Amino acid sequence: MSTKIRAILYRKWEKTDKRGTITVKVKGRDYFDLLWYLQQGVQPNLSCIEGVKNLKDLKEKLLSMVSRIDSQSIRLDLEALVANADFVNNLSRNMKAILEREIAEKL
Repeated sequence: MSTKIRAILYRKWEKTDKRGTITVKVKGRDYFDLLWYLQQGVQPNLSCIEGVKNLKDLKEKLLSMVSRIDSQSIRLDLEALVANADFVNNLSRNMKAILEREIAEKL
């Protein structure tokens, strides 16, 4: 879980189309995996996450990152990994709210 959190906090990643327009701003799978860890009740090892002082600090940083995600980025990254298009569309539209709730309740 800690390595996934580090990826969310520090990975610089974009995907562009043939014209150079940014189409995906985040790796949707990182947020998908974080959601899975949270729903399993896994707690992160804070000593493995640089720049995080305590659990409260981690929550604030994750919530800040989650506030920036967009549904298109989530959808475009996950549609290659998940066969059920309706599930991907629904999850991508609701990922921000779901993660905000899970982070607040589980961390």
